[in-house]
Amino acid sequence: MNIAALVIFAIVAIIILVQLYSVLGRKVGFRVEDKVLAKSAEDMDGTLKLERPAEPPRLPNLDLLKSRDINFNEINFVEKARETYEQIVQAYHRGEIDTVKDRLSENVYAIFKQAVEGRSGPATRRLSFVDAPKADIDLIDFKDDAAQIRVRFLSELMFEDIPQPAEGEEGTVKAQPKEKTYERTAEFWTFQKNLRNPGSPWLLTHTMAAKA
Repeated sequence: MNIAALVIFAIVAIIILVQLYSVLGRKVGFRVEDKVLAKSAEDMDGTLKLERPAEPPRLPNLDLLKSRDINFNEINFVEKARETYEQIVQAYHRGEIDTVKDRLSENVYAIFKQAVEGRSGPATRRLSFVDAPKADIDLIDFKDDAAQIRVRFLSELMFEDIPQPAEGEEGTVKAQPKEKTYERTAEFWTFQKNLRNPGSPWLLTHTMAAKA
């Protein structure tokens, strides 16, 4: 092989080596050490930032109700509605519907009153709530100058027989044993308030069964 051929071969070899180095020496593809980690819990300045939990969707018409009744608070309303629900259910069961007349619309009071008066006698079972009823606002609506709020109540009731005196074998009076039964109920109760009078109360205007 002459000198000219060796020179050409050497030049070709150098060109091939340069091309291989340009390819193999380059960072190819994805490597773990090249990944830029996103700082979700820590900001770029080093301060810790906790992710905020997603807020539940707001009820339609809630903001409108608050604009028309500046004293309205949904948490306070639900607690008051729960209290009213318990008192009305107890009063209706005992046949003392007049004690909660101020919380009922005229139509609802008339219906409850008629039902109580149609009973054959005094209640033979005592009613109580196993736990505090669950109450949630289901719907907010408006009718002319009145606001209407439908609340869904879930509750478990316990009915306990009221002991009745009975004659014993030797003429003594002894109480009969008490029996307990349980019942779960789900209902929609609609409360209404006249917005023209800020001091007017929320009155029960309608009740209906709901899915448990």
